[in-house]
Amino acid sequence: MRGWGGALIVWLFASAALAQAIVPDRELEIVRQNFDAGNYREALNRARNAMEIANFNDVQRVELHKYAGVSAFNLGEVPGAEKHFLALLQMNPDYVLDPFAYPPPAIRLFEDVKKKNADSLNMIRQQIALREEQLRREAVEREKVRVLAEEARRRLESQAQEITVRTIEHRAFMVNFIPFGAGQFQQGRTGFAVMFASIEAVLAITSMAAFFAIEQLYENKTYTYTDRIVPFSFTVRGIPKALKNTSDNLKILKYASGGAFYAVWAVGVADALVHHEDEVVTTELKRLAPASKAALPKLFLFPTAGGLGAGFSLNF
Repeated sequence: MRGWGGALIVWLFASAALAQAIVPDRELEIVRQNFDAGNYREALNRARNAMEIANFNDVQRVELHKYAGVSAFNLGEVPGAEKHFLALLQMNPDYVLDPFAYPPPAIRLFEDVKKKNADSLNMIRQQIALREEQLRREAVEREKVRVLAEEARRRLESQAQEITVRTIEHRAFMVNFIPFGAGQFQQGRTGFAVMFASIEAVLAITSMAAFFAIEQLYENKTYTYTDRIVPFSFTVRGIPKALKNTSDNLKILKYASGGAFYAVWAVGVADALVHHEDEVVTTELKRLAPASKAALPKLFLFPTAGGLGAGFSLNF
């Protein structure tokens, strides 16, 4: 028993070493070269031995079974050929032998094996379709997770580079009493400020223009008295009677526009007082100036079996 146990251990180690020594692509090329050279026995034995040891993928195994099956057929070993053809079709039920590369009898045997096992091959096709659909769905889910992780990473990086700036503005109370929309300008209500400033400016200019127009109507008239013991004269400034109506109209315009100016000013002051706030706090997000890559950590997310993982890297 000890002798058999030791032999088994030696065989296992030898098999493992041989499997590591075999390179699938290289082994498949050797089988192909033997087959092309007509060494069908060597190609058959090499393919069978390799598949028992090396870790070939499905595409490589399909090729090995193809060369093994055709080699067995050319050697007259039909059952062996059918076995390899069936193994090939179980991995790829829709495989077709190239009619220009292999003899027609071998192709007929291959098609006979396909017909005899049509039902089982149909089930395999369905299983392959389901597996491919599952792989496609998994690929779509992985892509969704990757996209979400990338978006989350970008958001984290963006948030890490943003700061919240709070600005406190102190507003003077007495500014509300200044004409020409000063209170509204202070409050940032530019539309109302321009409206009050424009109306008050027009009224003020009108009143001042009427005042200066009235002043232009005045004339100086000198009176001289010579029939007195001491003759004397004096000058009186007044408006001629001919211009009396014009003067009266200008006075009405002056006082009306002046009164309207003060009325609009009062309305502007009342409006400014209603909307007055001693302090105004504003919040703004600002991005930090880009620093050197060595100074900032790099955030990253990655998909895991249970959801998402997060980490960061820092370059020195």
